[in-house]
Amino acid sequence: MKKIKMPKLRGKEKESEGNKTKKNRSFNKLPKVTEKVDFDGEKGFTHAFGYRDEDAYLFVGQKSVISVFDVLVQYGSYNEAPIGWLLNLIPKMELKHGNVMFTQRQKGMEKDKENSVIERDIETNITTISESGQGKSSKQRAQNVGRVWDMKLAGELSGKGDTIIDSDLRLIVKARTPKDVEKTIKELKNNYKHYDVKGIIFVRQSGEQLEEMSQLFSHVTADAWHASDMNSVAAGRIFLPSSGFSDAQGTYVGTDIRALLTNNPAIIDFTDIKNATIFMGNISVKGSIGGIEGGGMLLSGGSAVAHVLSEANYLAGKRIHHITMSDFGYRAPDSLVFDMSKEAINPLEVFGTPETVQIDATANFNKATTMMLLLSNTVDKQRYAELEAELKSVLIDWMIYRAGGQGMYTNDPENEPNRAEQILATGDHENYPTPFELLPALNDNVAKRANEGEYAREKADFLHMTLKTAFSEFPSIFHKVTTLPDVYKSTDRNIYYDLSKLTNNTKVTSAVFLNVLAYVTNRALEGEQIVIHGLDYIDIPVDYLVPYRERIARKSVGLVSVYEKAENKINPHSYSRFSGRLSQQDAVVLGAMTQEELAYINDSWRQPLPSQVSNVLLEGHNGILYFYRKKDRVGALVQTHLIL
Repeated sequence: MKKIKMPKLRGKEKESEGNKTKKNRSFNKLPKVTEKVDFDGEKGFTHAFGYRDEDAYLFVGQKSVISVFDVLVQYGSYNEAPIGWLLNLIPKMELKHGNVMFTQRQKGMEKDKENSVIERDIETNITTISESGQGKSSKQRAQNVGRVWDMKLAGELSGKGDTIIDSDLRLIVKARTPKDVEKTIKELKNNYKHYDVKGIIFVRQSGEQLEEMSQLFSHVTADAWHASDMNSVAAGRIFLPSSGFSDAQGTYVGTDIRALLTNNPAIIDFTDIKNATIFMGNISVKGSIGGIEGGGMLLSGGSAVAHVLSEANYLAGKRIHHITMSDFGYRAPDSLVFDMSKEAINPLEVFGTPETVQIDATANFNKATTMMLLLSNTVDKQRYAELEAELKSVLIDWMIYRAGGQGMYTNDPENEPNRAEQILATGDHENYPTPFELLPALNDNVAKRANEGEYAREKADFLHMTLKTAFSEFPSIFHKVTTLPDVYKSTDRNIYYDLSKLTNNTKVTSAVFLNVLAYVTNRALEGEQIVIHGLDYIDIPVDYLVPYRERIARKSVGLVSVYEKAENKINPHSYSRFSGRLSQQDAVVLGAMTQEELAYINDSWRQPLPSQVSNVLLEGHNGILYFYRKKDRVGALVQTHLIL
């Protein structure tokens, strides 16, 4: 272990080494503090919703508070830099609210780990970076060129007998109060900004302050956040990069199996991820629910990934709408759950706005027709098309002239907007007609069509009898008024529309899903997110979903699509007009796949997956997923361990 202590920085008061040692010995005697300290802290330095003071601070006596920060340096900020560049961390102006001290720690990498890095991982990562492209911006291209250069240099120096060292930095802040600690950090950041000190990030581990102090001179953190480089060049630059995700602020999703460092955590910042596709290929993920250590394999792993991904939107204050087909029992905090085997949404109610009423009404006619015919057990495609045209004609005519007594729509919505808007749903659900009330119109249609020949009469009669049977068999779908609330409380931040109890019948699931989708795309507000858990549990022609995808885009609502099953006809390729091509997603997560699935994934992505990635995914290991983020074109193979 090589210990390098940087000069102590003076603020308002000066401590002797003896006094500091004495106070270090008193940490284990600290009383538990339960009073909440109320102050405004910057996000990333205090939790967005506030901490109890013992989580983030050590209270020494009555007049001293200490907090320990991990000092991270963004890759490329000091590569190359003059020897001694770390002295830039010493503030050039007096700090008024507290004292700060930096400690640098270093140790040599274990020999077997070093051999693995040099002989296998460096070459693999050079190839991965090269095959995944150089990025769109000049900044990305320069950083990727730098990464490749760093790794090649490491290989050359290793051949000359050089070794790899790990190093990290800790910042200790001492002040009179927690508020002064935060002010000191703010002063330090302003000082850096004024003197153009770039790339410095402070991260505090909540609840681990005492452990951080006790390990200050005995522990070196060796992972993707921290510095690793060849001994002969480490003093003048930082650092040998790891592959994959090592975001300073983000969510732990497991271990990066292609990283340069052994047991390298994959930390992913999912902020600003609005649209994503998750394709699992029938494999499970490892996860822990409720922060339980150990964990185990979770079925419906795509739902687990979707919860982890969408949590960033939830923490940003946005509502998440979960449409769940997969049987995944976890529910996020602040949730409101609707069991759609017991609840109802009237298929004829048009959820929309006066500005888009014509589009919304047309989409709803298509949706209602599809729902009714899905449950009619009509298999022949030609017969289905004929019945669809017949039913839609009867339905529209009935809605214009007879529904609700005098009709609820118009055949000229552009010139009769007030009459057209009558079709829009209101809070008066009891008085909105249900499909069951359409039966007399279907019966009248039989007599009407009889004058047009035997085949026309037979088709009308078949439609009437088929839907009469369907309405009797599924009264909760076709003969109940809407039971969902018209207003959500501000505390209802995760809304679940649970269809999992209906999935033993694909047609029923498909019909109810289409109905829920129409409802949810209307209820969701700009910036909110819709997560569909198990989109491949349904079987609906994608054409009927496209209007709702257009509504989602028009309202700037996010969409996360989860495909759980392997070798299924409903997949990211067949449903790309709804969920979007992979090249359009903010994030993509891939699990096991076949050669055929790999082919359409590469086509949808408009670029082939790196061979190292595709080879692993074709093997189909439980727990191993590929995470990709579009904004910085970063991807990593991860041995998952999700924390829910």
